[in-house]
Amino acid sequence: MILLSKNDSDLLEKCIIKHKADLLWIINKKEIVNIDETLGNELLDVIGNELLYHGFNGDIPNEYGLLLENLIDKISNMFL
Repeated sequence: MILLSKNDSDLLEKCIIKHKADLLWIINKKEIVNIDETLGNELLDVIGNELLYHGFNGDIPNEYGLLLENLIDKISNMFL
C-alpha cells in the first residue's frame, strides 16, 4: 500500500494496469510499501507514459494531464 488519497491511488492503479501490470502488487499490498529510488522511478515511468499518451491537448496539459502531473509530484516526494 502506498499512502495516497483514494483518487490518487485509483489513478495510479489505472496507470499501472495500462502500462506495467506487474506492479499491481503495490496497490494490492496491505502493508505500507517503502518507495526506494528504483521502484519510484518505475512508478514515475508508468505515470509518465500515461501522461505522454493521454495527458495533453497539443502542447498543453489537459485536466487529466494535470492530475497525472500532481501524482508524479507526490510519488517523487516519497523517495527524493
